Amino acid sequence: MTISVIGIGYGGDVTSEARASLQEADVVIGHEDFIASVRHLVRDGAECFDVQTLTDTTDNVFAARARSALDRAQAGAQVVIVSGGDPGLLGMAGPLISELSAIADARSLPRVRVLPGLSAWQYASARLGAPFNGGICVISLCLYSHTEEKIRRQVEGVAAAGLGVVAYMLRHNGEAKPERYPTDVPAVDLARRRFLLLRDALLRHRPADTPTYLFSGFGDDRGDKPEQAPLQDSLHLWERSDDESVFCVPGVDHASAHGYIWDVT
Repeated sequence: MTISVIGIGYGGDVTSEARASLQEADVVIGHEDFIASVRHLVRDGAECFDVQTLTDTTDNVFAARARSALDRAQAGAQVVIVSGGDPGLLGMAGPLISELSAIADARSLPRVRVLPGLSAWQYASARLGAPFNGGICVISLCLYSHTEEKIRRQVEGVAAAGLGVVAYMLRHNGEAKPERYPTDVPAVDLARRRFLLLRDALLRHRPADTPTYLFSGFGDDRGDKPEQAPLQDSLHLWERSDDESVFCVPGVDHASAHGYIWDVT
């Protein structure tokens, strides 16, 4: 009895192992956009659905997906949960394992198989050249469970370390879904403040003209066209971001020429 959690990259950019898992699945669970991008890889007759339309606004959607997957797996189905990008980075692997670990009778639980996928930072790196070859830190600025103090500690650490940075979740989920993700202050103000925490921490350790990049729309035409601004002016990039954008800053030892930017280990 196995539940497979697979990363599908963006635009259905799946690995051969993920493709095989989808073709063998009896049940596919995940966000409707992710399912749509790989529906052609799923056999006829397989059940494909998400739980968002079945849950209350206060429900944990990730936990609900895990419970649905467990129910189907215990009934004998081959179950696949799909995640955009990589399932271990802001994806479904963590919530699934966490939900299963909370169930007492481990003997009746399915095995979890995590199949990696391409992450947004990998797409961004490839578009630019090799900006993170000297090391990278990937952080989420507006993950609902993260406190302001945790974000501050993370951004100050990476800024001082001189590593390349890729920031996910530049916008807070509460901007689009305030009923599910309530905040003490307007969600847009919270997201802006956290971006400024990152920018200002970096400015204390890096030149103001350090290049920064905003990527949006991996899997469509926008993903090939990053927007660029010097670090000191990067708030303009944040203002143009959406809930799928990532913000990229190369490490302190980067070099650039002929339209490429790179670092060397």
